[in-house]
Amino acid sequence: MPVNLNQAPRFIIAKAPPLIALAVLLLGGIFLLNRADVQARDTIRKHHLDDLETSLYLAHDLHGTYPPYNQPTWCGLLNDPTNSSVRAPIEEALRQRIDKYANNTKPFPTDPLASELPDYFYWKRTPTLFELDSILEIDRNGLYGTSGCPNAPLFYYDYNLNSGLRGNNTQQL
Repeated sequence: MPVNLNQAPRFIIAKAPPLIALAVLLLGGIFLLNRADVQARDTIRKHHLDDLETSLYLAHDLHGTYPPYNQPTWCGLLNDPTNSSVRAPIEEALRQRIDKYANNTKPFPTDPLASELPDYFYWKRTPTLFELDSILEIDRNGLYGTSGCPNAPLFYYDYNLNSGLRGNNTQQL
């Protein structure tokens, strides 16, 4: 059967709009799924910091200061192995206060992309004030830096829990 070359462009033109629409839908769907994953990771980060904040308030209630108990100030990455002596009392309070961490197989809060982003940053400003910081993927602003912390590399964080601004919730626990 001979092929009529004059009909080929009409066939392509007739099929192009549905094919373009399908391609746009696929690309848009991929973008939306990726954005949902990013938003879910940011939500996890915020929940992790809330959990850590709760454990720090308990530690303060028990010891009259935030970890490390023998230093008036301290700052660093919570999941840095060299900071395990600071992380240990925070983890102990976390496992006492929050039911889901009572199971020791539940890991200590870690950034969902810790292999790619700096992990959670803890800054004991005074014996009665602390900050917790996290990098976000959606609401990037870099407002909170580590430049004043002698123990940590320079990072800029986007999300901050500050016990002085939020009010010390020790009485609510």
